Formats: sequence, structure tokens, C-alpha cells
Amino acid sequence: MRVFIAFVSFALLFGCASVKKTQAPVSGTEKKEVKSATSGQYDESFDPLTLEDDDITIQKRSALLHKQADYLKNLSAATTKQTIPDSLKQYKEVDGFRVQIFAGRDIQAATMAETQAREDFEKHGLKVYLIFEAPFYKVRVGDFTDRNEAENARDLAKRLGYKSAFVARSKVKVAVE
Repeated sequence: MRVFIAFVSFALLFGCASVKKTQAPVSGTEKKEVKSATSGQYDESFDPLTLEDDDITIQKRSALLHKQADYLKNLSAATTKQTIPDSLKQYKEVDGFRVQIFAGRDIQAATMAETQAREDFEKHGLKVYLIFEAPFYKVRVGDFTDRNEAENARDLAKRLGYKSAFVARSKVKVAVE
């Protein structure tokens, strides 16, 4: 074993010591570029203003602040007149109920069930969720804090053909006012 270790260390010591730095051959035009880059001289004749990029404009900070203030005024005026879109609402999670319409171990079947459920339930204003609780994929519908509302949604699901639908306790998203 000692002979093997001595041989490996000897090979590494002398094998690494004989490494030479090599460089690929360079053509005539590339020699000039390499020479100027290594000598500290660079071509500074490029002017970005000659690019004629009219689509790029840089505004002063005060103009941007005025636009932002106008946007916020318009946004606050718009929110008093109409409801806030779902993408801008803030939500919190609370204990509640959802209607479970599918449970299975196959991700493809769960995804197909979710797609069909979106077509069926989103026209009724109900959100559809695909949840993974090992080892099952579950498709659940709605965000209900009241059990009676969840039971009404379960009845809707049964009318739509989801015969095994039932109400399940779940964390639900509720809009923060």
C-alpha cells in the first residue's frame, strides 16, 4: 500500500510540474486585436449616440414622479367607482371549506379533472385548486368560510356530474379589505 501511495504522489508531483502554458495559433488580424488588448490600448471610437435608437428615452426623475403620482390618483379614483381586480387584491388564509371533486394518485388524471372543473365552475364564479397531499392529488373548488355556502356548492357540483363531491375542511383565501 505504501508503494502505491509513493507511486501516485511521485506521478502527481512530476506530472503537474511539467505542464507548459500553450496558446492556439492566431491569425494576422487577430494578432493586432490581442496585441492592443494586452498592451492597454483600446479602441474608444464607439459613440452610443450614433445608434439612432429613438425608442429609448430617459426621462428626468421629476417627470417620472409626476407620472407616478397621476397614476396613483387615477387608481384611487378608479377603485372608488369600481371593484378592484383579483390580481391586485390581497388575501389571507383562514380555516374554511372547499368542495372536493377528485382524489387520485395520477397527476395526469388530476390535471385533466382540474381543467374540466375550471370549465364547469369558473362560469359560476368559483375558483378551482389542484392540491397535492401525499400520496394523493386532489381537486377542490371554492373558498368558503360558511359551511352552508360550501354545501350549496357541493349540490352544484353534483348537478354538474361530480357524484362523489363532498365538503372538506381546508385553508381558504379570503380578501383583505
